[in-house]
Amino acid sequence: MNITWDSSKNKTNISDSAFKDLLADPTENSVLTSEDKEFILTSFNAKMYNYVVEYVYNKAVKILQDTVFSIGEDIVVSVIHWIDRSVISNFFDVFVLRLAHDLDLINGEQKITILQIIAYLQAKKDAFIDSEDLNKEKTKYYISVLYDAILSKDYSSFIKNIKQILDDLQTKEITVDSELYQNMLSITNKHKNILLRIMFAMLKNSDHMDAKNVKNLCKNMKNLIEDLWEKATLNDKKFFAYYIKTLPTDSSVFKRFDSVLEGIKVNDFTTDLSVVTEILKDCQDILSSHYSVNNQKDEVVGLARLSEVNSFPKFFLRSAITPCLVTYLGNENGPISESREYAEKVLNQISSDKWEFYFKNFFLLDDFVLINLISVPDCLKDWCQIIKRADINIDNVDNEEVKQLLTASKRNDFEKIVECAKTILFAS
Repeated sequence: MNITWDSSKNKTNISDSAFKDLLADPTENSVLTSEDKEFILTSFNAKMYNYVVEYVYNKAVKILQDTVFSIGEDIVVSVIHWIDRSVISNFFDVFVLRLAHDLDLINGEQKITILQIIAYLQAKKDAFIDSEDLNKEKTKYYISVLYDAILSKDYSSFIKNIKQILDDLQTKEITVDSELYQNMLSITNKHKNILLRIMFAMLKNSDHMDAKNVKNLCKNMKNLIEDLWEKATLNDKKFFAYYIKTLPTDSSVFKRFDSVLEGIKVNDFTTDLSVVTEILKDCQDILSSHYSVNNQKDEVVGLARLSEVNSFPKFFLRSAITPCLVTYLGNENGPISESREYAEKVLNQISSDKWEFYFKNFFLLDDFVLINLISVPDCLKDWCQIIKRADINIDNVDNEEVKQLLTASKRNDFEKIVECAKTILFAS
């Protein structure tokens, strides 16, 4: 289904009859029950637009969360690169949305639309808009996107394949040349390098595993790590180094990592780990709150703590810059003034050389910032001011699209900024 939204006409390409047919067919999927579909159509026809979008959204994100967590909670927490499990255990979280995208459960455009739906529901909860704001056409669009992205899918095959990968890594010998390895890469989206993250996560959480399985997992890691490490992003290597450094040297898991990584160069990592842990926790809380439907204003607390940090380690710049940029720029409802004040304080602390490091190494993967530039036109003027104040030497940035985006930002060329952001986001 090719679902589009024409902003000039404020209409979707889905006719009323096509929308009704989409939900009326009882054999279309097994996710929504006939009672669900009847409720959605009845509520839609009764013009309960806000309520029906929230109902469908809750159904969709619960399915997506359950699918992602089929990998296992311990592994999910490690794969997403965060230390604290308290946020990831919430009903729905943007980090689960990100991982669902990494695993190809949803595509980039669908991810952006789901974030826009979250922004709408935030506004509804915070009473920025009245109950009649969402109209019939926008409701059809939102529901149809969620249906096409999630509600019409059968994830049983994906779950079965992921569980098989977890089992094979513990019970079979796998080499780079084997067909089994190539299948694993395909299933876990080789471009995002999820397989390496899964293997590290399994080792990190291997204390409850059978000793024989751990031994086999380590053997497979030795067989595959050079190939996987070559494809790893700087962001991945940074967090793997962090995992290793945070482990007690006498722990069995540390010894497994140390053995597995023998001969593999890990980026030098000398930052005070207690400082990094606090920075990561605050950044996690800020992003989670910013994209939450129910507690968006809690982002202020994390930003206040973050603004007290004197200097951010280079390898954790993305962790600090991302939440500050998205809260400073705001979403479709605008920024929260108190959040913006703290975020601006942090951003003003970032030196030119660190901004250059961020744009050289992390910006290409910073989906939350890129989505802001694409979907929130009102933020572009503020974005340009940030780039001008950062005083970046654009010639030091390697990627041509990033160079063009920064050049356009210095010229206040909003159209070019959006064009470049789309190219970068959908190429990643």
